[in-house]
Amino acid sequence: MPFMDLIKKAIFEEEPQAPAPAKASSGPVASRPHDAAPAYVPLGTRDNQFYARLAKQTDLTAVPELAKIEAFAAPLSSVITDKALRYKAALATAQSQGGLTKDAILKGFDALLNVLSSSASTFNKQTDEVSRTEVDAKIAQISDVDEAIQQKQKEIADLQQQVKSLQSQTEVSRSKLQEAKSNFAAALERRRAEIQQQRKEFETILG
Repeated sequence: MPFMDLIKKAIFEEEPQAPAPAKASSGPVASRPHDAAPAYVPLGTRDNQFYARLAKQTDLTAVPELAKIEAFAAPLSSVITDKALRYKAALATAQSQGGLTKDAILKGFDALLNVLSSSASTFNKQTDEVSRTEVDAKIAQISDVDEAIQQKQKEIADLQQQVKSLQSQTEVSRSKLQEAKSNFAAALERRRAEIQQQRKEFETILG
């Protein structure tokens, strides 16, 4: 799987559980005959994917000199158990039969390291691209959503102010209406009293 696919998969997959600590390999490291350090053990699923990609790109068989020393050393594994002695014997045989040298073997490892450096450069370029297309794009979306939220909050604040204004107007209108009812009732009683008084007067005058 290309690095770009692995990068996107790493971004969009759910976060994995914390991986268990790496265990040192008890077996020999075929690609580094003189290295006493334990072999690298990948930690998690994503790391496995990246590691598998890098391991495929830097397989020892891709370098003729390294493939040759391994081919000479493999038959000796059951005869010479000491790793250092086994590879020294393999180199001696390879030198006499195929002209292989120590410098050529070390240059083979340097070539693999150069491949790793090239892969790292490619990976960094692709992560930058993903950052632009995925991360930066989402940051822009976040900014747009924040701006929309602020706009909505302003609209809500304006509506709340309108509600307060309408509530105030409602109270004024209710007070004025109540005052009008009171004034009408007073006017009604006054006029009723006036008419009743006039009726009595006319009743007296007209006998």
